[in-house]
Amino acid sequence: MHRPTRQTMLLTFFLLPLCGSLVACAPAATTPERPPETTASTEPRIDTSAHDPVSVAQRYFQRLEAGDFGQAYDMWAPASSTHEGGPDLFEKSMLAYQAFDGEATGDVRTEGAAGTLYAEVPIRVSGTRRGEPFSHEGTMTLRRCNDVPGCSEQARHWRIQTIDLERE
Repeated sequence: MHRPTRQTMLLTFFLLPLCGSLVACAPAATTPERPPETTASTEPRIDTSAHDPVSVAQRYFQRLEAGDFGQAYDMWAPASSTHEGGPDLFEKSMLAYQAFDGEATGDVRTEGAAGTLYAEVPIRVSGTRRGEPFSHEGTMTLRRCNDVPGCSEQARHWRIQTIDLERE
């Protein structure tokens, strides 16, 4: 388990919806799943974005950029500290941002443990907060239930567990 430094703890306090403790995951490079290609235009397109951690990270940042804080909040895992803070605190903390941009920046690392998958997505966030520019790089850790008996379809969707950022 990663022990945060004082600087990281301060970032966690000031950037609550964007920071958290890093869940340690062993590096095991994987490539994101891609939607299956259809051969006929009458076949339904299957949305696999919920099964792709990079797509989830990108969708989260798009929702923050659009000011859709309710849907961004819903992407957090129920057991995460951000989710436990409630939607009102999440939205209130996000109102401090005048501009926000986030992106996934590298290869995803995944690890499985006791029926749960964890994915680390390298990220970069930047923008303006309370009139001051900021730029951070770090890791978004997502989790989902592995395909095990008793795991619901909803539990198989990636949810944000933590975001750990360092100052650039």
